[in-house]
Amino acid sequence: MQIEKYVLKVVPLRFRGADLNFELSHALFSSFDIDVGSRLLLKLVGKHVEPAAVSRIIDIGSGVGVLGIACARGYPGSSVAFRDRDALALAFTARNARLNKVRPAALEHALFLDGLAGSSFDLVLCNVPAKAGVPALDRFFRDLPGLLDEKGTAAVVVVNTIAETARQSIIAGGGDIWMAEEASGHTALLFRQAAAPGLDRDSASTDADAWTVRERSEAMTKLGSARYRFKGYWGLPEFDTPSFATVLAAELAESLFTGGQIRRVAVINPGPGRLACFIRSRSRSRIDLCGRDALALAASERNLDLNWPGDAGREGDVSGIGEGSGQGAGGGRLVVVSAEDLPDSVYDLVVEFADLTPRVDTATDMWTEAQRLLKDGGCYISVMPSTAFDRFEHRKPKGLAKLREKKKKGWACGLWRRE
Repeated sequence: MQIEKYVLKVVPLRFRGADLNFELSHALFSSFDIDVGSRLLLKLVGKHVEPAAVSRIIDIGSGVGVLGIACARGYPGSSVAFRDRDALALAFTARNARLNKVRPAALEHALFLDGLAGSSFDLVLCNVPAKAGVPALDRFFRDLPGLLDEKGTAAVVVVNTIAETARQSIIAGGGDIWMAEEASGHTALLFRQAAAPGLDRDSASTDADAWTVRERSEAMTKLGSARYRFKGYWGLPEFDTPSFATVLAAELAESLFTGGQIRRVAVINPGPGRLACFIRSRSRSRIDLCGRDALALAASERNLDLNWPGDAGREGDVSGIGEGSGQGAGGGRLVVVSAEDLPDSVYDLVVEFADLTPRVDTATDMWTEAQRLLKDGGCYISVMPSTAFDRFEHRKPKGLAKLREKKKKGWACGLWRRE
């Protein structure tokens, strides 16, 4: 993943005597400065967590890596692992770690605590995303104390609107809140495992349980001429109805599903998977998924498997973080975080929900990747806000012929064929 173009500015930070610098991005949270919640949390941690108590750190939802990198430098000799659902955020974490001479113990493209059963840490850090949804956050706060060593500390910061809910969930999960501070619309909390009699530390929730609480809705969906079962998830859009962007993409794709010519499809930035399910219901196409968001990729796979169980196993999960990412071997569905990791000249159809970033030229890269991925005669569908469509089409290279265009409620969608 080429991230240099996403760098907006560099900001300084001082923590426990260490002078640090962090590259920020328009494409990620808090693009102009280190956010007040992170600063509040670091202030509380630096004041109340002693160096002798810290050797293993994890930064959950790392963003550009501010919390974990600062603590790795502020607590010499400690190791730090990072995880985030956004692959671009993890790439910035890796970049900022190098900038500040920190070597991550792990960089995980993952959701909250998924896959961490059996792990333990001295210091757990999280600037909690309030939009993750109440059920998912309740499960996260309840499970978090179980991730701590006997004397370990969890340090979280939340917006004040969910602070009381967070407190209740932490206590219900066996957490003992021993320090709190409120400022600028945020509340930072430090807590450890409570010495509660009879508390069962071995009854940690499974990843399957975590997915159950992420489910927001389930219904039969009609999209164009297709019908399929669909689950909506907390933290993702289109949980109840398809967006105008999805409707437009489906309308332009509909004309392509005749004669069985669409055998392999790539859906880039699939959201919760509505369009992928539409395509699969209209054809026997193999569908590969590509996108930065681990939650969206997993939700899309789950929705495809909900309708066609066992239809296609995962071929490869390419992290796209750091150097030398490669594609997995074997048969089945390919799931990657960057279009660079999709194979050349194999797709009959590529559908892309444009991920546009202010001040970043994404149009050129989108056209270049579309040409590389498509077979001769293959089709490319791209959907984006109408205000960006004309500028996007102006960058179109030779070799792609426009077939159709549709606009609806502030969205525009085009269909092109590679000649």
